[in-house]
Amino acid sequence: MHAKFLHLATKPIAKVAEARARKNKMAKTKLAAAKKKAEAVANSSEMSEAMKLKAISKAMRGKDASRPGKTYVVSKKGGGTKGGRGIKLVDKREKSDKRAAERKVKQKKFGKKGGLTGSKRRRNHK
Repeated sequence: MHAKFLHLATKPIAKVAEARARKNKMAKTKLAAAKKKAEAVANSSEMSEAMKLKAISKAMRGKDASRPGKTYVVSKKGGGTKGGRGIKLVDKREKSDKRAAERKVKQKKFGKKGGLTGSKRRRNHK
């Protein structure tokens, strides 16, 4: 009985599979449209080479149908976890370091939220 439920749990839910398929299809259509646009820009004669490059890079921006990245799994002492395709076994420290690095990049990109709050804001306003 337990094995039967385990088997059911590992099966992907139909809705999830459909959503993934929709997402992949949309990404492919966007990529195809961007390629078509880039080809049209490349074949146009009235633009300079620099303008063409800029237009092509703008058309291709954010349209990559890239593969999902690696999944980081913290390996336990018993060694029960197995690495596989797209899975990298790491220790606790390595995973937390990676998360900290991602946080740092995000903070650099968008800046710290907040700033002056509460009494500090009231004190400095003119």
